[in-house]
Amino acid sequence: MLKLRLLILFIFIPVIVFAQETPWRVFKSTHFLVFYNGASEDFLNQLTEKAEGYYDEIADLLGLNRFNYWTWDNRAKIYLFDTPEEYKKANSNLDWSVGLVTIGNKSIQSYSTAPGLLDNVLAHELAHIIFREMVGFNNPAVPLWLDEGVATFHERRSNNQSVKRYLAAKLKTNTLMSLNQLYSFDLMHTKDKQSVELFYLESYSLLNYLINVFGKDKFVSFCQYLRDHRDLTRALRSTYSFDSQLEFENSWKANIL
Repeated sequence: MLKLRLLILFIFIPVIVFAQETPWRVFKSTHFLVFYNGASEDFLNQLTEKAEGYYDEIADLLGLNRFNYWTWDNRAKIYLFDTPEEYKKANSNLDWSVGLVTIGNKSIQSYSTAPGLLDNVLAHELAHIIFREMVGFNNPAVPLWLDEGVATFHERRSNNQSVKRYLAAKLKTNTLMSLNQLYSFDLMHTKDKQSVELFYLESYSLLNYLINVFGKDKFVSFCQYLRDHRDLTRALRSTYSFDSQLEFENSWKANIL
């Protein structure tokens, strides 16, 4: 079975509250403030270089490259713990995770040795923040699969063909989740790992379909329509000419095969 390289659950947290025995040190880049203790300067340079690259890439995808935001006092914050034990102690109710995002505060928590931190965690969590800034933090028209699709799209584009083959096999055996099932999927409370993996893979595939088949410009228009009108069905109709979400789903499934 195709496995996700990294499973990061996306969580809205109203405020950051965690104990820190020693004061944070701060490493600065153009758009980020990294709060750390023991990380080396070389690693901090790698981290911020990756973060700045993802920032530019994701902002460009969403049509935000003409705006100069996240600067000076408005920079995003990355809290980098030294060990998984410190990270888990600070987030005692989330001991299964390797990365946390607080959307409203533009902040990310992780630890220096987190699996995939530079290649997956940063891209995933930054995509959540930038996408929600684009479409609205409390927009009820944005389903979880769309949020996770945007975030996962920035992790696994190179794996698209293997994802497509896997989902095609699921479709042929009638074990693919429907769009309605994706809407109602309880990501936070589902213990079946295979179901969670399938949710992420389908979310990625739906995003990949919208962007790679119809183009970036249409996806930007789609996001803008969601932001301004807060209606997913109307956004799909206005941007992609799908008369219903069922038509969108069927078109996506036909593209998988």
